[in-house]
Amino acid sequence: MRRLTAALLALLLLAGCGSQGEIEQEELDWGAYQEELPEEEPSQEPSPYRPSAFTLAYHKDHTLDPITCGEGIQQDVAALLYEPLFRLNPAFEPEPVLCESWEWDESGLICTLTLRQDALFQGGASLTAKDVAETLQRAAASERYAYRLRNVSSVAANRAGQVVITLLEPNWSLPALLDIPIVKSGTADQLVPVGTGPYLFVSENGAEYLAADPGWWQQKKLPVEKISLIHAKDRATAMYLFSSHRAELLTVDPTDDLTAVAGQYETAYQPTTVLQFIGFNAAKGVFASAEVRSAFSRAIPRQTLAEVQMAGLGTAAQFPISPLSPLYPAALEMVYNRDESLAALAALAVPPAETEEAGEAESPSSLVLLVNEEDAFRMTSARFIADSLSPAGSWKIEVRALPWEEYLTALAEGAFDLYFGEVRLTADWDLRDLLGTGGPVNYGGYSDETTDALLQGFATGVDREGNVRLLASRLLEEAPIAPVCFKNYTVLTHPGVVEGLSPAPSWTFYQLELWNIHLSE
Repeated sequence: MRRLTAALLALLLLAGCGSQGEIEQEELDWGAYQEELPEEEPSQEPSPYRPSAFTLAYHKDHTLDPITCGEGIQQDVAALLYEPLFRLNPAFEPEPVLCESWEWDESGLICTLTLRQDALFQGGASLTAKDVAETLQRAAASERYAYRLRNVSSVAANRAGQVVITLLEPNWSLPALLDIPIVKSGTADQLVPVGTGPYLFVSENGAEYLAADPGWWQQKKLPVEKISLIHAKDRATAMYLFSSHRAELLTVDPTDDLTAVAGQYETAYQPTTVLQFIGFNAAKGVFASAEVRSAFSRAIPRQTLAEVQMAGLGTAAQFPISPLSPLYPAALEMVYNRDESLAALAALAVPPAETEEAGEAESPSSLVLLVNEEDAFRMTSARFIADSLSPAGSWKIEVRALPWEEYLTALAEGAFDLYFGEVRLTADWDLRDLLGTGGPVNYGGYSDETTDALLQGFATGVDREGNVRLLASRLLEEAPIAPVCFKNYTVLTHPGVVEGLSPAPSWTFYQLELWNIHLSE
């Protein structure tokens, strides 16, 4: 973990600080205070900060149902109450939790999951296929999970107590999509539904907290027996509570939250499937050429952008698959050489047109790079890329920042040459909606039959490693987009309080049994 000091601006605004005015020198009689000053003691190492309790922020009036509660603090608390069929490890590989085994039929359309027989809900009731089926059915209709489960035709419990999932088309990577917390059937309408997780939600004497469940079926060591909860009405309040040492852990999207957190803290990076990229208008103009798109993509200094400009908050990527995944085709990456890349790009620059009257060369027209003005990190990244490529011959890139709605309208209308985009991919790395012909987020209008076939084969085929190599080779040639990096979320803790923190995608408390939490005695 790394220790950082963030800006105090948001905390000052929350605290309502104002100027106090200057005190004139003659108003103070320093002599009157001299006898009361204590004698200077030898300097000593300050005692490490130790809270009396490990505390998390949450909204006490909002549901903790993991299917319907929002991102952020509610999900962090819910992650200690509920468990999924599978959990993604830091390499985005699914690890079984409530699922013991699974098998496919010959068509690849029906997956049958066998549940663990020893898995118990809080209170001692056994986990059943009905519980799982009901949760997944609600998830498929929910705002949070509907997109990832769009290929699911039905979910049902069979007579053998198994869960049967029927798909519209094969997807051998289905387990990577099933890190969905399971809730006991019939309790979803409660403010705190019943789960199988390591902690129980307790409310007594006007206070709420999480207590280690002595009957937790996994029986693993937990770092603390009790986790206190403190009410936060919104995101800004949660950040203030953390800054003022009233909460001990906070997960943030660093591109819009980090500057609002004050004080010293330690950070652990949480990998995500959120891809940041440069999109091309492949339907018209200079970027209708695959050769130009590919040269532009190779000229982007991704590593510098991720490590320096983003201070490690992004993981550089040449392909739209996280480099942390074993599927990432690292062997196909192009070695970056600034001079060679800029020279190749300059050679493809469109020559200035000649005016009919004067016969003089006109200045080259600007290429427009759209970016959303509300995202300071994306604006900084877009400008860095534009500045980095400006020495490439007659290329001139104008970064145009627009409000969100105007930005989306411009993308939908194709009113751009380039745009800085961000998309959350699913953990099975299905790229058809982003890169396929007519894909709903294929704003650049890229269309290629060969690429479409390779995208389909990668999404539905059995040989994932072989198919990803074929697809990656095609993407290097065609460059329908220029991947830049995958965003990392940041888990903040106070210095020296938590040891062993190693967040996984969608789960801050990965390997919780290995944590050490240091409290005051």
